[in-house]
Amino acid sequence: AGVAFQRDVEEKAAILGGGNLTVPVQRVTDFIAGTTSETVPSSSYRLGVKPSPCHELYPPSLTAALRDALVNHFEKQMPGFACKEGLLHGVETRTSSPVRISRDEVTMEARGVQGLFPAGEGAGFAGGIVSAAVDGLYIAEAVNEQLFPNAETNSESDNKRSRKAVKSAGDFY
Repeated sequence: AGVAFQRDVEEKAAILGGGNLTVPVQRVTDFIAGTTSETVPSSSYRLGVKPSPCHELYPPSLTAALRDALVNHFEKQMPGFACKEGLLHGVETRTSSPVRISRDEVTMEARGVQGLFPAGEGAGFAGGIVSAAVDGLYIAEAVNEQLFPNAETNSESDNKRSRKAVKSAGDFY
């Protein structure tokens, strides 16, 4: 059901944006009011934006929850965001890997495949950009050890928390 919901929202956004990776956008104040923005401020999104009724992308209950969060929570944390210049871009979605590729805890190689080092979110070892970056560091250390087995690194002498003690950066998140 989650993937079907994701596809549905992505398709709606593509239609509202008009295709060609143009993103539907709406002023925050118009999203809260439920009206389509006539004009929009400039955006850092390089492939183009199109004023659209982003409040129609989601089921009414989700739109209501987003409005409530913007008005009653987000605006209190970041006063002034809910203004005419605030711009919402719809939608950004992602799907995490439901699998984990087995890897040796010492060499960090995929079990049964020498020289393959599964890493990050796609391999099931991270839950986001930060933990994927940390896992990448552990993998880089493992590759370095395999390519240069006799080389001593600063991490060996300075850092006792090596990758051998940590199975996956994703385990922390």
